[in-house]
Amino acid sequence: MLNNMYQLIEYITKALDIIAVVILVIGSIKMVIKYVISEVKDISKTDIKTFQVIRCELGVYILLSLDFLIAKDIIHTVTDLSQDSLLELGVLIVLRTVIGYFIGKEVEVIEKEEYIDI
Repeated sequence: MLNNMYQLIEYITKALDIIAVVILVIGSIKMVIKYVISEVKDISKTDIKTFQVIRCELGVYILLSLDFLIAKDIIHTVTDLSQDSLLELGVLIVLRTVIGYFIGKEVEVIEKEEYIDI
């Protein structure tokens, strides 16, 4: 019974990993397409606001992906409560949270259009 539960948790964590990667890939592809379209539309000038919007949207995809990875790490740790795995979980969560915080701040700044137009 306990072995089946650990196996289920392992499947769930693998699914969350895949979901995180799919979100990141879909977001990246969408933003590359938007970037290419904006470049081809008017090749003579670079529209900084368009790039800011693209960066903001990509940041949202990255944040969502990081949230799934953090959830996966927390769930995965349930199966291995050793001191090493708890330490590894703590480090991963801190790193991903710090990255998420700064990306979130950048997204807020871009959304408020506080960037200076060049």
